[in-house]
Amino acid sequence: MKNTTKAYLAITLQSLIIGFSFLFVKIALRNADTISLLAHRFTLAALCICIYRFFNPGKIIVKRVDWLKIIPFSFAYPISFFLFQTLGLKIISSSEAGIVQAIAPILTLIAARIILKEQIKNLQKVFILISVSGVVYINVLNGFNLSNYSYFGFLFIFMSATSFAIYNVLTKKLSKDYSVFSIVYVMSITGCIVFNLISIFLHIINGNISSYFEPFSEPSFVWAIVYLGVISSLLTSLLSTYALGKLEATKVGLFSNVSTVVTILAGTVFLHESLYYYHYVGIVAILAGTIGFNLFKLPQKDISK
Repeated sequence: MKNTTKAYLAITLQSLIIGFSFLFVKIALRNADTISLLAHRFTLAALCICIYRFFNPGKIIVKRVDWLKIIPFSFAYPISFFLFQTLGLKIISSSEAGIVQAIAPILTLIAARIILKEQIKNLQKVFILISVSGVVYINVLNGFNLSNYSYFGFLFIFMSATSFAIYNVLTKKLSKDYSVFSIVYVMSITGCIVFNLISIFLHIINGNISSYFEPFSEPSFVWAIVYLGVISSLLTSLLSTYALGKLEATKVGLFSNVSTVVTILAGTVFLHESLYYYHYVGIVAILAGTIGFNLFKLPQKDISK
């Protein structure tokens, strides 16, 4: 199997996992606040990658100088991405946030063009717009009320989308010097430390530090956090980092819209949510744009060789 084929399979699997993750986030939030959820999520991710390193020391070799080089990338993802997303969702609705988050592929395209000098054809730009339009269309008809719009909420979600775009582009550069496991190892531990410090600080301020571990008394939370920490955080980071080493950053960034399709379908099947005509229209646009974009090769050599 070619490296590019493996990369497409990796990024497709990542989109499926992220799409289902929203179901588990809803379950986990019944017993924990958002920041605590992030803390527990990345604690488990860091623990698993550390266990892997213990049994496979040759796979992850990270020196002090490597930490200094990789840590700055961690502040784009997961730290800035999740923190700004959390702040934004406290102000605006998920539908409004979804519209802003949909521009992440466009931001990735711009960043990749400036930093990586990636080239794409004009028709590919059209397909990106079609895919993004599908996400925007679904979220607008889901309930977008401009009169209640908060510009601070917009700013936070925009910064989250920007962080995701920067992560895609810079991780591609980083993957030339470090293995997939080494990059994810540093990112997972950094996310674990930062989110736990914030969570513990907030618990101390609110005078309820004893409630930090309370969510683990609920079996549903435990199962949800295992999915979010091991599969949705750790595994997807490995998959996306691998894909970024084989594919253009713009292609990987565009696949984030496919997660929207998975989330909608998962909500319909497992949560019995209604599926309306605009969902079908948006899904077709998202898939058509993503598939159409990837059918056209960039005017450059295959970077996987």
